[in-house]
Amino acid sequence: MILNAAFICLAVSIAFTVFRVLRGPTWGDRITALDFLGVNLAVLVVLTAIKTSFVAFLDVALIISVLGFLSTVAFTRYLLSGKVMK
Repeated sequence: MILNAAFICLAVSIAFTVFRVLRGPTWGDRITALDFLGVNLAVLVVLTAIKTSFVAFLDVALIISVLGFLSTVAFTRYLLSGKVMK
């Protein structure tokens, strides 16, 4: 019951985040929304791991979180300085 409510809340959150990615007035809003979309995806994987009792999904959620953080930093750095690496 609680997991179903969590999935519904997560679906609403993903819908609002996708809207912000598509209609964000500035690049900063879009970058923040993409980062939050990665967080939502990681939470979706964790909820799926809880629902199915498949522990390997937790490793997938960790990888998604790390990749989301690194892509946010790289994209922000590219927009601010024009290059990702020094």
